[in-house]
Amino acid sequence: MPVTIRDVAARAQVSPSTVSRTIRNSPSISKRTQDRVRKAMAELGYEPPVVAEAVEHQKGLSILGVILPPSDHSAYENPFFLEVIRGISQFANMRHCLSVTITGKDDPEIIHAIKNLEKADFACSFIALFARKNDPVIQYLYDQGIDYVQIGQPIIHKSETVCVDNDNIQAGYDATAHLAHLGHEKIAFVGAPSSQLFSAARRRGYRMYLSEHNLPTIPELSFEIEQIEEAMDQIRNLLDPSNPDLPTAIVVSDDLFGIIVRQVCAEQGISIPDDLSIISFNNSIFSKLNSPFISSIDVNAIQLGVEAASQALNHLENPRLMASRTLVPYQIINRESCCPPKDKTNK
Repeated sequence: MPVTIRDVAARAQVSPSTVSRTIRNSPSISKRTQDRVRKAMAELGYEPPVVAEAVEHQKGLSILGVILPPSDHSAYENPFFLEVIRGISQFANMRHCLSVTITGKDDPEIIHAIKNLEKADFACSFIALFARKNDPVIQYLYDQGIDYVQIGQPIIHKSETVCVDNDNIQAGYDATAHLAHLGHEKIAFVGAPSSQLFSAARRRGYRMYLSEHNLPTIPELSFEIEQIEEAMDQIRNLLDPSNPDLPTAIVVSDDLFGIIVRQVCAEQGISIPDDLSIISFNNSIFSKLNSPFISSIDVNAIQLGVEAASQALNHLENPRLMASRTLVPYQIINRESCCPPKDKTNK
């Protein structure tokens, strides 16, 4: 079994990122520590990756590798990612470093791009704009001792991962409370697959509120969108007037899903908000494209990017910093898509 950077770190009693910086002759690592790391490398027979020769004007340059989730196209259509990248770029520009976007149709393609960037003789840290179950990209970064920040709640290596997030459980709870306070009792939830941890957390908050306030927790009122085509049929069935569990309100985990719900409502002659109230997440342009504008939880995507870039550069420059979790506040933007249900209005 080949020796890994983590094996060297364990032998030298340092962090994997310290080994990585030693390989690159980083001035942030003391000579004493570098000697200990190089001794461990020699004892274990570890062969570091080949590092390209640096061009003189590139020395000392820091790079932030911004990793989008693997996708043929859908990730690039979501304004959330554009807003986060905007925040990262703003902070990177302020600190005079470069940001590079890493994309790919699948995980191997993304990992290959990371390897290519790692070959350059730059101080480099990565920001993953996602948190997924069983994630090979995050596992690769961790195994190689590469500095990274995760936007979202990490599911593995929690105590060792620098992350920036919203409190998505509380946000899902508050979105449901917003509808319940208007008088809604049958409240549905439409979200991304549970492998997308942000949506799973928002669904958990939704269920917590229903349970705590003795509101109906009907399984058919909560489902995940795997494919857009299937989602249309699922939502049509959900909003069919003959449905005995017809909801009067819906929490959707992303503004993109709010558009799908609105399209089905238009097809079926359902009035928003008179027949159905909707609250979504991200407060993107999609929530304001057509009337009525959709109430949405603003997760402050730009600030998520700023905080992620700040943490990435701080840990890059100060390798002994402890891993930390930063929570960015959110707020409910109340618009025309929410009102009391008809039976409450008429009382």
